[in-house]
Amino acid sequence: MGIRLRNMMFLLSMVALFVLGANSDYASAELADGTYTIDYTVMHATDPSASIANDYWEKPATLHVKNGEITAEMKLNHSSWIVAFQTPTNGGFADVAVVSEDEGADTRIVQFPLEGIDDMTEAKIHVIVPDIDYDHHYTIRFDFNENSLTALETAASSEEDKNEEDKKDDEPLGTAQSSEDEGKRTHTDTSKPTEEDNPQTNDAAPIALLSSLAIVSAIVLLRKRLRQVS
Repeated sequence: MGIRLRNMMFLLSMVALFVLGANSDYASAELADGTYTIDYTVMHATDPSASIANDYWEKPATLHVKNGEITAEMKLNHSSWIVAFQTPTNGGFADVAVVSEDEGADTRIVQFPLEGIDDMTEAKIHVIVPDIDYDHHYTIRFDFNENSLTALETAASSEEDKNEEDKKDDEPLGTAQSSEDEGKRTHTDTSKPTEEDNPQTNDAAPIALLSSLAIVSAIVLLRKRLRQVS
């Protein structure tokens, strides 16, 4: 009887781990093509705390997703102090791509490929502050807040907008004018902000539901077994 109970406990643990894994991984792994914003923190190399360099990176970051590949775009302030910025590439580290630079504002915008947002991304920087004779190399980590992920535009929404424009172009002039007049008569207050669509991801709800039912069933069965033993 003891062996059976241990087997049941093991099975219950595996199901629970599966549920947790499914809920944590699907969001970033299945991002739809499009553009997103996401908050993040520049973390210390080893400690679970923010790096002093966190203040030099503007938030949020922008994520460009195309064919499932993610490109992160970030803005740096005190740009002249950060003389080198490298991220993981092909098993090593490579300089990020500079998109634009504003010497007057001492800022620059950079891009680099990103494996995902569920794990921290390591980076290497070289900071020089001539006024105080400061010259150091650092390892930092980017910790992305998945809950802050916001879709600015997705491939699906862009296609829908294009189809709507095509429909308008195909309408006869009289029909378009009539629709415009009707829209004016039924105009409502649009000053209220509309809720932004959630990022398009695969829906993991059915998996989580089935897994939860399995956990509940296992718990009930386990309690019955425990009563029989006692």
